Amino acid sequence: MKILTHWKVLILVLMVLASAAAVGLKSGPKAGVEVAFVSESSPAKNLINQGMIITEVNGNPVNTINDWFSATANLKGDATIIANGDEFQIKVNDTLGLDVLDVQNLNLDFGLDLRGGTRVILKPKTNISADVVENIKQTLQTRANLYGLKEIKFKTISDLEKNNYIQVEASGIGSDIVTNLLATTGKFEAKVSKPAYFPNNNSAVFQLGQKQHTVEQSGDTLQIEGKQLKPGDNFELDSIKFQYLNRTADTALFLANVYEGKDIELIYSDPQRSGIQQAGQNVWRFYFGVLVSAQGAEKFAKVTSGIPSIPDASGEAYLQDSEIFIYLDDKLVTSLRIGSELGGKAYTDPQISGSRETRKEAIEEKLYLQTILRSGSIQTGLDIVSIDIISPTLGSGFVRSSAYVGLLAGFAVFLVIIARYRKPKFALPMFFVTLSEIIIVLGVAAINDSRIWIGILVVNLLIILAALLKKQEMDIFSVLGALTIPLLGAGLSWTIDLPAIAGIIAAIGTGIDHQIIILDETLTGHARRIYGLKDKIKTAFFIIFGAAGTMVAAMLPLIFLVAEFVKGFAITTIIGVWIGISVTRPAYARIIESLSKEKGLVSN
Repeated sequence: MKILTHWKVLILVLMVLASAAAVGLKSGPKAGVEVAFVSESSPAKNLINQGMIITEVNGNPVNTINDWFSATANLKGDATIIANGDEFQIKVNDTLGLDVLDVQNLNLDFGLDLRGGTRVILKPKTNISADVVENIKQTLQTRANLYGLKEIKFKTISDLEKNNYIQVEASGIGSDIVTNLLATTGKFEAKVSKPAYFPNNNSAVFQLGQKQHTVEQSGDTLQIEGKQLKPGDNFELDSIKFQYLNRTADTALFLANVYEGKDIELIYSDPQRSGIQQAGQNVWRFYFGVLVSAQGAEKFAKVTSGIPSIPDASGEAYLQDSEIFIYLDDKLVTSLRIGSELGGKAYTDPQISGSRETRKEAIEEKLYLQTILRSGSIQTGLDIVSIDIISPTLGSGFVRSSAYVGLLAGFAVFLVIIARYRKPKFALPMFFVTLSEIIIVLGVAAINDSRIWIGILVVNLLIILAALLKKQEMDIFSVLGALTIPLLGAGLSWTIDLPAIAGIIAAIGTGIDHQIIILDETLTGHARRIYGLKDKIKTAFFIIFGAAGTMVAAMLPLIFLVAEFVKGFAITTIIGVWIGISVTRPAYARIIESLSKEKGLVSN
């Protein structure tokens, strides 16, 4: 066991233990079912939310999804549900409207293909071509990426009657995301109210830029440029769309469309033009600026020209009876008064703002609005046709098959090593190191594990300092690995899905190749007149670093240039290769070196 005292091997053992803890030590309940989706019609809406853990229904314990189905099969009337330790009284009519998944017992973020999730079918509200549906799908994908939704897949499908649909699959999305983010049209409009004053009660001047139009009145009916208008009527003047709202004794009020979605050129997110502020108790204000086109700014200048300004109670001057109204899907989002200095000016950076009761809600609303505006509108609204839970059977079968194939391949390698070198003792460390690489990769990918990895970082530093004091041999890659891998574990996590598992398999294959190179160079390097053990190890690592560098170079473009679903494969492979060349391979080389000396097979 003397080999365990060498700093490289000790760091490997500690990292394996830390990774096992990072994966296995999950806080929170380990029994129950997790709410994956709450439908709009659910009687539990606004009571039970997505992500809650349900552990009991009407006194019946719920430990698995099968328990859930048994407890809710014939659920009617009053129901008592325990979720996150709290009791909820719910009146069940036709359906409970909750979709659930088994609780995840590990600290890993499993993907849709391994854990299951939600499938939503969306249907366009109007008859549109397959090409338009494809464009809508791309817009929804953009929204999902901008909003930060992970593990979400979009696919266009059609039925036997040639009706086009969009299928959305995700590991966990709420009804609010589907309804407000994905199914919404995203039509943006900014309108400005413009008054017309009747000083002599007969006619008024309606100014647009340098042009002046006469408005005649007859009761509630107005006439402008030959158009007869009643309250609510729409008309167009100088290529600007207006609506006649209402009139009082001496004022008629109009609403002009000045900005549309096509006018948005940039959404600001820098701290100077975007942020969250607490405006009072239980009031959080959000705001962000928008850069609009010159054409939209010119419309604003025309509409706001000729409007008189008045001071308010604070002494600030604003345009009289004029405001800018921001609409999204015909719903008012923001209304702001217009400063007098903007009258008749091309206004290119209007601000969108609002308020919510909590900071979290304000951040979510701000992100939602920015996402919709950045992604643009879709040609038609979408109706939710169906919502289903996806079974993880296929992914689970793949994992089991991968494990069986891995064990079989490992056994085959074990037999080959024994046949080639006639020494079973050299094959056992290879099995341990390969298993170690898998555990460490999963540990780095784990979530909520920063305290474990920071602790290991401190311990690794102490081990390296102790090794320096003992004057043990140092190498830069092992030191960097001992420091960077805990930092990656503390700050990095990614979804374990089928591509990520493929990356683990690729890293394992590379690792076994490298270990065989180390073993072969150590035991047979004398055939090429390499007699010193250290020279043999150096020769092996020269080959290993070349192969590892090639692998990393091949994976890097996949992170930046290819579709989202292969990023997990690239990240897992790169992390696995780095763990190999900086931690597991040096430790394996030290183990083989020690065993070789014990057997008297090589000299120093």
